Amino acid sequence: MKRLIVLLVAAAVLAPVAASAGATANTTSARLDCTKLRAAIGATAFGQAYSSFGACVSRYAPVEQQVTVSAQATCTAQQADPNFATTHGGKTFAQYYGSGKKERNAFGNCVSTVAKANSKSEQQGRVNPARTCRSERTQLGTSTFNATYGKNSNDRNAFGKCVSATAKAQVQDEVSASSSCKSSQQTDPNFAQTYGTNADLTNAFGKCVSTTASAKSNAQEHAVVNAARTCKGAKKSDPSGFNAKYGSFGKCVSAQVSKSSQA
Repeated sequence: MKRLIVLLVAAAVLAPVAASAGATANTTSARLDCTKLRAAIGATAFGQAYSSFGACVSRYAPVEQQVTVSAQATCTAQQADPNFATTHGGKTFAQYYGSGKKERNAFGNCVSTVAKANSKSEQQGRVNPARTCRSERTQLGTSTFNATYGKNSNDRNAFGKCVSATAKAQVQDEVSASSSCKSSQQTDPNFAQTYGTNADLTNAFGKCVSTTASAKSNAQEHAVVNAARTCKGAKKSDPSGFNAKYGSFGKCVSAQVSKSSQA
């Protein structure tokens, strides 16, 4: 039965999002994403990361759209599954999700339920940019951390710059992860079993996105720390050569991170 669901999901995952309702739901979810992010990192760092609240929403909307598309595909597969009732308390798809006498809203309710489960899983695994920057500062020491991120004369804005850069990278990681997870959902017959954690594995897409994005965020953190340590050693061994080549410590770190990503 689970294999049938995954195969049907693979066939239907590219179905278009219902125009107005889908767009509204995506925007609402993206607003919630940005509200939580602003609360987590503070208004100042949030303002450095995004020119406006709407700019943040526009960045997260594609992620939430993929959540909706995935939910539609999952519900299409469940609705077509002849064994649905055996794993849902003896209830048919319409009985399980529908309400009212004719239960005609079953599909819409299913999409809403599954999308919420995936959004919750996605958000629970989201990395806190401020926590990431505190971790980097602890690993590098304040002086090296400030030199890595600082942009003013005394580098006092380093923490805020780190948080804003990390927040930007985070949403890029989630957009990339949502695309990758969509492809996996289409092609991997064990996708639901691999990532799903709730009773009927319908939160698999959200778990895939959070797991994939978190792994990339952690890798980026390690890359920055390693790059900063490399630059610290290079500057100590040859200060004049270091300055001639990079001009600033931050540029050296950026170059080393770029180099490691291409390796």
